[in-house]
Amino acid sequence: MNKKVFFLIVCLNVVFGAEQNCEEYFEARKAQLELQTKEFDEARQSLEAYKASFEALQKERLEELAKKEAEVNATLAQIQSLKDQNAKLLEEQQNILSSINKKTEGRVKEIYSQMKDTAIADVLSQMDADDASKIMFSLESRKISGVLSKMDPKKASELTLLLKNIDNNKTH
Repeated sequence: MNKKVFFLIVCLNVVFGAEQNCEEYFEARKAQLELQTKEFDEARQSLEAYKASFEALQKERLEELAKKEAEVNATLAQIQSLKDQNAKLLEEQQNILSSINKKTEGRVKEIYSQMKDTAIADVLSQMDADDASKIMFSLESRKISGVLSKMDPKKASELTLLLKNIDNNKTH
């Protein structure tokens, strides 16, 4: 019987000792898991803070980009407006210049058509060939032939070539 009691005592010690070891193990493991949970919570909070700051920064940059885009669009609109105004002004200026040229050509034609061929030949011989050819082109064909016959042949041939070029440019 002693052996049985002794065996029972030893078994109880083992069970109580194992139970104590299990409790210590589970307590240690519980503390470890609590520490890991705390670390995970801190990491999650840190990640959420980073995410929030990243989103705020991204939102700020998108707002800046939208603002700059609006500025660029406004500048482009101003440029287009100025371009349109310049086109209108250029068209008006060209119309005015054309009107002036027509009036001037009419007056010059009127003046030269009343002059004698010899006088016209003398004046045009002294002028630049381009200007002289433009004046000659405004005159009637009969008048041009009379003026060319009174000019120096070299000058007359130069003006004839320029008249030909003017006539070709106006018909094309």
